[in-house]
Amino acid sequence: MTIKNLEYYQNLPYTFIIDWSDVDECFLGSISELEYNMTCGQTREEVLVNLKEALISYVKTSLDNKMEIPEPLNINDFKGSITYRTSKERHYMLAKQAKLYGKSINAFIDEAIAEKLEMR
Repeated sequence: MTIKNLEYYQNLPYTFIIDWSDVDECFLGSISELEYNMTCGQTREEVLVNLKEALISYVKTSLDNKMEIPEPLNINDFKGSITYRTSKERHYMLAKQAKLYGKSINAFIDEAIAEKLEMR
């Protein structure tokens, strides 16, 4: 049985989001799995430190108050297969494009998704 203490939660792969804000003229950061959290800083590094501190504070408070703590998705919960439904027209267009690139439809879609995810 896993003991869910501060160290356990600190080692989970939480999603830290850091973006520049022209309005606030600083970097803003949040932890996507946790509600109502945001921090700022003049550098990405400063925001990352602040986010780690915020996570510790959130977890300590939640543990002290016996509150549920959201956890990030676990890669072991996924098999790697997705059922994707689309229109016959889009299926046809995907098949044509995949054939042009000498790929299966699955490989073509997987590469397109990978490109989109890398843009973030």
